[in-house]
Parts: sequence; structure tokens; C-alpha cells
Amino acid sequence: MKTNKKRTSICCIAIILVTTFLSLSICYFTLWETPSSQKIFSDSQTSVVELKSQTGEDIISYGSAVFIDNDGTLASNAHMVTYKQSGLYKEFDNYSIRFSFEAEYRAVSLIKYDLSKDISILKLDDLTDDVFDSAKLGDSSKISSGDKVYAIGNGMNHGIGITEGLVSLPQVNIDYEDTIREVIQCDLIINEGNSGGALVDERGKLIGITTFRLKDNGGNIIYGIAFCIPINIVL
Repeated sequence: MKTNKKRTSICCIAIILVTTFLSLSICYFTLWETPSSQKIFSDSQTSVVELKSQTGEDIISYGSAVFIDNDGTLASNAHMVTYKQSGLYKEFDNYSIRFSFEAEYRAVSLIKYDLSKDISILKLDDLTDDVFDSAKLGDSSKISSGDKVYAIGNGMNHGIGITEGLVSLPQVNIDYEDTIREVIQCDLIINEGNSGGALVDERGKLIGITTFRLKDNGGNIIYGIAFCIPINIVL
């Protein structure tokens, strides 16, 4: 009888251990499973938006912005909230955003900007309609060459879209418009509408804000090389 009880106890312990192991394994793979690009893009629809900056009827610029806080704060580029006239930088008169699933624009206010870093901060005026989500913030100091990344933004002003690439250099200093910029260099396709949009890692976390491309000696845009502001600098 004692032997049977001992065997029963051992079996129960073994079952408990196996069950615990399986449960932990399921939790581990659920937590660390890399989401698909479709999932990442779908999740971004409430955090990445089209940005329209306007003065009068003739001076209009279209780009992107990203919610970085649940209080309605957005990040974008400084060149998306300013324009150059007679050699001077001026702010636009009005700013508005539009979600990919909406037809109408929502008013936002410009809080501040930094031309030397090409960063701007805006805020949604009306917070009564809780339609947005803050992007999941990553850590740009932990990215490496070869990491998969996605750019999400208002490409060609055709609506919010996504492109895929790799981190070429996680940190590089580029002389752009007579200013040294600390940026992430990516093997990635972006265009004017992507300005101020999101650079996310393979888990969908925001690691940067897209900012500029370079031109060759003939003034032609070099496609496939994108530069993004590390999110740690933005924050």
C-alpha cells in the first residue's frame, strides 16, 4: 500500500511539473512571439496619422505624426511644421491630423519644435473622443545593424502605409542642411509623406521618427537609404 501511495504521489508531482512547464512555455512564446507585419500595421492605425500643415490656400504640406503619450501629444518633424519664405523659417497657421479610417481632419496645436534636430511636438486639441492610442515606445539605444524595421506613414500622401527594411547603422552622424544630425540609417524606402512618421522594430515598438533622405551629386534622391531620429532623442 505504501509503495502504491508513493507511486501515486510521484505521478501527481510529475503531472504538476509537466503542466507548469507547458504553461510557462505557452506564456513565453506568447509574450515573445514576433507579430506579423499585418498585425504591426493594424495596431498602428490609432497611433500614426496624416499631418496637414497649412497657411492660406496655397501653402500646404502633408506628412505624418505619431502619438507618443496618452495625453494627446504627437511627435513629427520640424520641417513639417515650418516653411521657408524669403530665407526665413515660418510656422504654418493651422495644423490638423487625420486617421486612416476617417474622412475629416482633427485640429492639433503646435507646442514646440527644434530645427537643428528636426523634431516637433504637437497636441490634439479635443480629447473628448478617445480614438487614439500612444505608440508602444522602444529603446533606440538597444537596436543593432541587421534588425528588421518598418516605416509607417503617409507615403506620397496616399494614406497611411508601411514599408519594410533593415537597420544599416544604429547610430551615425550625417551632415544635412549644414547641421550634424545623429540618426539611425536604414535600408528602407521612404518619401516626402513619410516625414514625421514612425520607425518601429519587429515587435511594433517605436524606435524612431523618419526624417530625411540624401541626394546624389546630380541632385537626384537616393532611394533605399532612410534616416530616422532615434526615439530616445525625441523623448
